[in-house]
Amino acid sequence: DEREEELSSIKAIYPDELVIDSNNSFNASITLPVAPNTPLSIIFLPPIDGAPPTTLPNSPSKNDTQETSNGFPKRDVHELSYLPPLHLQITLPEGYPSNKAPQFELSTSPPWLPETILQKLQDEGLLLWEEYGHEQVLFSYITQLQDAAERGFDLADSDGGILGVSQDMKIALLDFDIKMKREKFEHETFDCGICLEPKKGSACFRLPRCSHVFCVSCLQDFYVNCITEGDVNGVKCLSPGCGKENIKNSGQARKKKSERLLTPNELLQIPMEKAMVQRYVALKRKKKLESDKSTIYCPRTWCQGAARSNKYPKITDITQIVESDDEDEEDETTAEVGETPEDSKPKGTPHTDRLAICEDCNYAFCRVCHAGWHGEFVRCWPRDASELTQEEQASLNYILAHTSPCPTCSVPCQKTHGCNHMSCFQCKTHFCYLCSSWLNPNNPYEHFNQPEKPCYMRLWELEEGDDGNGEVHFDGIRGAEAAAQRAARAAAEAQMEEIEAAEREQAQAGANEPIAIILNGVEEIDLGVEEPVPPPAPEPPAAVHPAAAP
Repeated sequence: DEREEELSSIKAIYPDELVIDSNNSFNASITLPVAPNTPLSIIFLPPIDGAPPTTLPNSPSKNDTQETSNGFPKRDVHELSYLPPLHLQITLPEGYPSNKAPQFELSTSPPWLPETILQKLQDEGLLLWEEYGHEQVLFSYITQLQDAAERGFDLADSDGGILGVSQDMKIALLDFDIKMKREKFEHETFDCGICLEPKKGSACFRLPRCSHVFCVSCLQDFYVNCITEGDVNGVKCLSPGCGKENIKNSGQARKKKSERLLTPNELLQIPMEKAMVQRYVALKRKKKLESDKSTIYCPRTWCQGAARSNKYPKITDITQIVESDDEDEEDETTAEVGETPEDSKPKGTPHTDRLAICEDCNYAFCRVCHAGWHGEFVRCWPRDASELTQEEQASLNYILAHTSPCPTCSVPCQKTHGCNHMSCFQCKTHFCYLCSSWLNPNNPYEHFNQPEKPCYMRLWELEEGDDGNGEVHFDGIRGAEAAAQRAARAAAEAQMEEIEAAEREQAQAGANEPIAIILNGVEEIDLGVEEPVPPPAPEPPAAVHPAAAP
């Protein structure tokens, strides 16, 4: 039988894909994968008005108002590289192929492909049988369907290149795409960019944003070490040129480029321990708070937590963090436009909001005078430096004596060992520890080889660290502060000496110069010795009169 012969040939070509019905040997089915050469744009249509919702609504954002050329919100468009397979049901009737045409039935699960496309593909199978002159067409038809699947069924050339799909199938389609990408990734082999060893994809992780691949063990060791030491700026892609090509090709002139850090969700996917990711999120937020000059801290010495802020809310669940693609670009865009926090406030909002509440101990205090909250109608003044507590003054004195400020961000930096070529932990600026001068990153040691510089041949001073003993001469900001402190101490000592000298002169003048005092017309000499004052004379007794005799 020609039907049995053709099905056995197809079974030999597709041994795993083709399934022959055990009840009817002339019925068969085959599953064809759908992996377009170009990712297919899928738009998940919102439910019809009046229909019950199938999913929870997304949180409102500024992207809700942005639309594509077709009027669909951008947040609902997804580029899918893998879609659920095409299922072909084959029935070869008696008389095939010479007298009767084969019967084809196409379907997808879930039904993401429109019925019109499926019907068109089924009709093409019958036309193919007619063109072949009523000959065997199964292999040719299956090949034609595979070619159509690689082209994405030509959906990119119709309807604006976007396929509309019901919202009910969103989770199924996205999960299928992720699953297939992961399966393909696990069967490939990659060279780790850190250890340079070939590794299977099952032992590697691909960074979602830049697609660079590293083995999981190398990523875990490096990121755990960075988070443990507090270097959150190191939690980024470890490829040396990552991100630089995009900025170069875009032609954007940026004063300062900040490399994008990994999000908590990316760290959890590596995977990393949740406690370590929680520490990373806390350190990253702490860095933002410290770099923001408007941050207010609790005045209680045993707390010192940051005040509540809408800009940097306290993080309770790291899985709910949604970060932008590039936070630094947003910050720079805001700076270029010239927006200020006051500009973003709604009309009618007072510019002086003095109430601050600690996010740790819930202590309400005034952000101006740092006293307990006294109400909006009480006048207060900022606390000056003379009102620093003993602990604050001790901390300030230690910072001034043992650190040099960064010339870019003014963060105090202390050297523990090594040469005087420093790299700021906060902004990565290269500077000289002795004078806080900016150093060229390409040749930072040129500064120490110029005779006209005050740091000439002083690269290895304080090699064992800065102990603040005052024996090393500093220039720049730290030198000016030290000179100002020395001048203030000298002025205070001179003033004290003048006061002590005046007191000694006054005491000596009072001991040697007699003072003439005239009492009752007689001039007496007062030698400056106090004489005791005599007590007052007693009053004379009253006279006693004898009583008259009767």
